Amino acid sequence: GTVSVPDGTISSIDLVGAGFRYFVTNQIAIGLGLSFGTSSSSLETEAGKSESSATLFGVGVDANYHLMALYGISPYVGLNVNFGSLSGTDEFTPEGGATEETEFSGNGFGVAAQLGFDWFFTEGLSLGGKYALGFRSLGEPEITSEGETEKGPSSTLFGISTFSVILNVHF
Repeated sequence: GTVSVPDGTISSIDLVGAGFRYFVTNQIAIGLGLSFGTSSSSLETEAGKSESSATLFGVGVDANYHLMALYGISPYVGLNVNFGSLSGTDEFTPEGGATEETEFSGNGFGVAAQLGFDWFFTEGLSLGGKYALGFRSLGEPEITSEGETEKGPSSTLFGISTFSVILNVHF
């Protein structure tokens, strides 16, 4: 998935994660991918103390139809649906002053048709790759500070994604 970033411009962060795939039949596979990350930082200077925290979450679902395999290569076509969310806070406490808190959030949603392959180079392992052609919508990121909310620009994208490389472990 992808999320919009509240920085006053049209920008985004691509999420990475891990997942699993289950073959419902010999040709149909359903996959679920999750992405999660959290960070926090603290800095104390002569001017005051700054603290930041952020959390990212993403989920993606794939449904793929595998075509006839040839020489250990299993090509497939499919569909991907994904969602991502970002939220966090920044706090600054000037020396001897009151704490100023800023909250921010952003999100994104995407749908894509995909074309890929799995190359079974040894038993139990395959190396895969895929391209996707799809639509992505990034919501209006928000920044709330001192009781006022400022919204950033939303955006929509349509196009071909970058090539993804995937290492699969089969049980």
